[in-house]
Amino acid sequence: MRIFVIPITRTRWALHCHPANVTPTRLTKWAGVASEKWSKWSAYPRTTWRGKIYAYGESLMDRIDFREYFLKEIPSKDEGSLVTKADIIAPSFIAKTEVLKELDLLVGTQVPYHSRWMRISCYLLPVTSLFTLVPVIPNFPFFYNLFRVYSHYKARHGARHLEHLLETRAFEIVGDTELSRWYGRSAGGSLRGSEASLGSTAAARSNTGYSAVENGDQDSLENGTPLLEDPALVSDEDIAEMARYFDAPTFEHAVRRARHQIIAKMAKPPR
Repeated sequence: MRIFVIPITRTRWALHCHPANVTPTRLTKWAGVASEKWSKWSAYPRTTWRGKIYAYGESLMDRIDFREYFLKEIPSKDEGSLVTKADIIAPSFIAKTEVLKELDLLVGTQVPYHSRWMRISCYLLPVTSLFTLVPVIPNFPFFYNLFRVYSHYKARHGARHLEHLLETRAFEIVGDTELSRWYGRSAGGSLRGSEASLGSTAAARSNTGYSAVENGDQDSLENGTPLLEDPALVSDEDIAEMARYFDAPTFEHAVRRARHQIIAKMAKPPR
C-alpha cells in the first residue's frame, strides 16, 4: 500500500492512498455496484432531470473534504488484512517528523469526527426516508444520506487502520527525490521551515482561475481573480505527470480535487 504526501502550498498537503492486496467486503461490493449505477447517469444530457440530478450530486460530492476521500481510500482492517506495511511517499525535502506529525494529527481529529457524523446521519435516515418528491423519481435525500452514512463509516475505519499502522510502526517514509523536481527545488530544502522564498516558483506555476500574485498584481485585482495568501506550488499538469510517474490511476483525480479545494479555501476574495 502506498500513501502519497503531495504539498499543494507551503502549509497544505494533499493526501492519496493507493491500496494493494485488498479483499473487498460485502459492503464495499454493494457500494461499488451502487457507484456503477450512479455513474451511468453521466450519459444523460444535462437538460434532462436525470442529467440535472447527476450534475448536482457530483457537485455535492466534490464539496466533501478531500481528507475524507483519502481516509476512504485506506482499506479497513478487514479489507486490508494482507497489508503488512505502508510506504509513505513524500518529496525528499520534507522532514519525516513533519509527515508523521501531519498524519497523527489527521487521525486524532478525524476518527471522532466521522464517528459523530456517522451517528447523526444514521439518526436522519428515518426522517429522509419519508421524503417523496415525485412518485416516479427515487427518494434522493434518503439515498444521499445513506451515502453519507457509508462514507463516514468507511473514513472512520480507514482512519483507524492508518492509526494502527502508525502505532505499530508498520510503515516506511520514502523521500522521493524525483517527486521533488516538480517543486523546482533542491532535495535538501525544507518546505515548511524554509526562509527562502518560493514566490518565483509559484508565480511561474500559476493556474487558470487562480493567481499566484507577485507584488500585488493590479490586473488580477481589477479582473476579480482570487488572490492566494499561500500560492500553489504545483499545477494540474504537474499532478497528471506525477500520476504517470507513479503509475497510480486514481492519483490524478484525487490530488486534483484536493488541490482545487485547498486553493478555493485559501483564495482571498477580490477587493
